[in-house]
Amino acid sequence: MTPADLDAAQALVVEAGWNQVRADWELFLALGCALKIDGQEGGLDATAATLPYAGGFGWISMVLVTTAKRRQGLATQLLARCIAGLRESNLISVLDATPAGRAVYRGLGFADGWPISRWVRAPLGRGAAAHSAPLSPVGLRPMLASDLTAVTSFDAAAFGCRRGELLARLHARSSDIACLAETAGSLCGYLLGRNGRGADQIGPLVADDAPTAIALLDHALARSPGALLIDVLDRHAEMAAALTHRGFTVQRPYTRMTLDRPMPFGDQRLMIAIAGPELG
Repeated sequence: MTPADLDAAQALVVEAGWNQVRADWELFLALGCALKIDGQEGGLDATAATLPYAGGFGWISMVLVTTAKRRQGLATQLLARCIAGLRESNLISVLDATPAGRAVYRGLGFADGWPISRWVRAPLGRGAAAHSAPLSPVGLRPMLASDLTAVTSFDAAAFGCRRGELLARLHARSSDIACLAETAGSLCGYLLGRNGRGADQIGPLVADDAPTAIALLDHALARSPGALLIDVLDRHAEMAAALTHRGFTVQRPYTRMTLDRPMPFGDQRLMIAIAGPELG
């Protein structure tokens, strides 16, 4: 794909009811690779994307097929190209699968890893106040561009590698909510996000413990009256309880899956909420 394809690619997102915006496609073109199958009458019949990471793995996502061309093997064709391209670069394929996708990917040899749930909150009604953040057990402050080097190092332990370019792009798209948590002058958590077509996404959210994670969440909620979504690892029961109390409900599950490796990269104790199934 090239920039000239982005309007047609976004049309597939709209048709599927997904949440991505043009800036997400631009991210793949800048940092990874996006593939397409052209339609015979204009537009695109199918897309897929890969995002390589320096830690020995690469993400596969944005596998979209227009309704009229489904069940014709287009997704399988593009997925095979994605896997082959990552293997040529000596990278392990990783993805976050819906239940329907999980059945397909297991047949290709992908192994189950972290269970993840997408939580959603509707926009606050007219006159409703955004969630008020209580007194935090840690020091919170807005994240500055100058903090990104430290954030990238902190994030690497949770995600499995350094992904500074991605975090910088997310920071530019989430300046209202981007924040750090510090204790005794040391970084102990951070939160970023991005705008979406139907809802803004909170994440990644990385923290040393549940109270820090919930404080970061409340910082974002106090500044976010619109529709929200956040993809949280199921192991974090305290975060799930906090989201329920704050009006979120589970929309769908995901499973982090890896090919040619039994377990995902990173540390699920620190990774509270992912950047999204298309980014990891």
